[in-house]
Amino acid sequence: MSERTQHSRRPTMADVAREAGVSLSTVDRVLNLRADVRADTAQRIAEAANKVGFHAKAVIEQRLLTHRPTVRLGFLLHKSGVAFYQGLAQALSAAAVNYAHARVRVVIAYLDELDPAKVAERILALRGQVDGLGVVAVDHPLIRAAVARLGDSGVAVVALVSALSAVAGAGYVGVDNRRMGRTAGWFVSQLARQPGPVAVVLSSQSFQCQELCELSFRSYLAEHSPEWELLAARLTLEDDGFAYGNTLDLLMGTPDLAGLYVAGGGIAGVVRALRELKARGARLPIVVCHEVTALTRDAAAEGLLHAVLSQPVAALAERAVAALAQPVAGQTVIVPLQVDVRESL
Repeated sequence: MSERTQHSRRPTMADVAREAGVSLSTVDRVLNLRADVRADTAQRIAEAANKVGFHAKAVIEQRLLTHRPTVRLGFLLHKSGVAFYQGLAQALSAAAVNYAHARVRVVIAYLDELDPAKVAERILALRGQVDGLGVVAVDHPLIRAAVARLGDSGVAVVALVSALSAVAGAGYVGVDNRRMGRTAGWFVSQLARQPGPVAVVLSSQSFQCQELCELSFRSYLAEHSPEWELLAARLTLEDDGFAYGNTLDLLMGTPDLAGLYVAGGGIAGVVRALRELKARGARLPIVVCHEVTALTRDAAAEGLLHAVLSQPVAALAERAVAALAQPVAGQTVIVPLQVDVRESL
């Protein structure tokens, strides 16, 4: 048969079987919607049918939809009043609906009580209720122990946004926080008029992500000029009122502050302090923060924020659902860092 004839003829079940590496009878069982073919085999056949242009590929894809396994996924996110986590919850629900390889049922809850013992109780309470868990939590011994026990019971666990120590046995889905911190350092070094005092605002150093962001930010500036004065970190305790008071104290006590990196929660309080000092005519530092929300978008438009570094919630949610629906022990999935300035928001 000539090459032209081979390319012009209509693909057959034999072509699909050859491409998928299965028998012709297996393709026949999938095509006739019989239920005795493994889901991963059916998926491979569907991909092969699409690749060779098989005319009945829609029937095979329907078989996948009909016989997809059902998985129950739980997500324990941080505070319910935080816009970032509200957006992540919506993205997780959408990712579950759109996940092609299984029927995903999700339960999303928030950890408004941040005491490690309470968080550990919430984690352990999910045994027998979910097949996989995605959690945003501080890296505390009680939480690590709870995650390890959940994993020992057969529940896949991934840490979202902030990793947990390896002893917990959890995977990780999120950005590279070392890169995030160094990117913040780059913005400050490039935009500040000259080296000077810089500060970092954190909600808690118990979150691995914030600890790593702070260390990387400081490391970047120290590497590039000895003239940067690296001040002690200020805490917000995830409280906007506390963040406002602490930021106002920092800015008034250090009028020549060159850079401010908000690597944790409490951004509403930080913005309030910046806005108040701007109204007084004070000179403001270069400010870099995390996560695009309505508040940070408006603050950037006002010139209060100069760069916003984000976890891209849609990609984060899609990767998290996939990592839990088809788990691999201890896997790390890095999503690309989203970088925005006023002109891109």
